[in-house]
Amino acid sequence: MRIIGFSLIAMLVGAVPAGAQVVRADPGVVIGNRVAVRVNVTLSDDETPYYPVRGLTLAFARPSADTVVGHTDEAGVLTVLLPAGEYVVASPRPIAWKGTWYGWSVPFVVRRDMPAIDLNRRNARVSSTGAQNSAVAATTAQSTGDPTASGSGSSSGGAVRWLSIEVGGEGGMTRLGMGTGSDAGYGGAGSFVGGIGPVALAVGYRYTRLSYGGDVEPGTMSGVTAELRYHLLPGAAPIRPYLGAFAETGTWEGDNVSDEKLDVRMFGGTAGAQFGLATSVRLHVAMTVAGTNIRSSPTTSGLFTTAHLGLTFDIFSPAR
Repeated sequence: MRIIGFSLIAMLVGAVPAGAQVVRADPGVVIGNRVAVRVNVTLSDDETPYYPVRGLTLAFARPSADTVVGHTDEAGVLTVLLPAGEYVVASPRPIAWKGTWYGWSVPFVVRRDMPAIDLNRRNARVSSTGAQNSAVAATTAQSTGDPTASGSGSSSGGAVRWLSIEVGGEGGMTRLGMGTGSDAGYGGAGSFVGGIGPVALAVGYRYTRLSYGGDVEPGTMSGVTAELRYHLLPGAAPIRPYLGAFAETGTWEGDNVSDEKLDVRMFGGTAGAQFGLATSVRLHVAMTVAGTNIRSSPTTSGLFTTAHLGLTFDIFSPAR
C-alpha cells in the first residue's frame, strides 16, 4: 500500500539585544501599528554651541515589556518605531565630553503626531566621574527592564527573551516514491514559540488530511513538530522575515479499518514572515519544503511542498 505524509508546520517568531528598527521617518508618523520616535542627542557650552553625540546607546523601556535598544547616528539622531504607550528613554552607559560624564533617563509618551525628543545638558544626569554616573544609569536601566544593564544576568547588550502562540491552516502538494503525480492535502497546526534574541524554538502539534489525488489512499497524519528559526529583522519591525529548519515525528493512518498505523519522520526547511496587525497580533505566512520517511514495508520516502497561513499571538515580545 502506498502511503504519503503531507507536511506543513506552524512557524515561529524575535531579535538580539532588543534591537531597535532604525527607520527614516518624521517623528509622530504612524507606520503600521507603531509610531516613529525620533531622539536628538546634543551637548553644548560657551565654546561649542552644538555637539551631536554619536554612537550613544539608548534604551526605550516601559513596564511589563521588553526593552528596545538603538544607537545614535553621526548626527546624534536615532529614529525607531514603537507601539503607543508610556516609555522611559535612558542611556545605559554615560558619555564623556570635555571631562564631564553625561547620562539620561527621561520619561515620554509615544503617540501620533508627537514631537522629537531632545536629550541635552538641561535634562542630563551630570557627573565628574564616569563610575558614579554609570552606577546611576545602570540602576535606572534595571528598573525599566533594560537588558544592557550591568548585573542584569546578561552580557553587554544582552539578549531579549520573548514568547508567543501560533495557530493556522495549511495546504499543499506532495509526491511519494515513484508516484506519477502530486497529491493535495490540507490541515492545521499550533505551536508555542520561545526565543532569545533572533533565535527561536517552536514546539507544537499538526494534523494533516490527505483525501485527493490518485497515488495516495485517503488518510490522516498527525505528530509533534519542532522548529529552529532565525529572524532576519528585530522583533520591533512591522515585517519580520525568518528562515528555519524543522523536524516532525508522528503517525500515518489510512481510512480503511484494516490499515495499520505507520511511523513517519519528517525533516525540512521553512521561509516565512510575520506582518504586524496589532500590538500583540501578527499575520503569519510561510512556505515549507520537507522530505519524509514512512516506515512501512518497504520503507517509502517522499517530498512535500506546503504553505501556511495563520496568526501569531504575543505573550510577551520585543517592543510590545
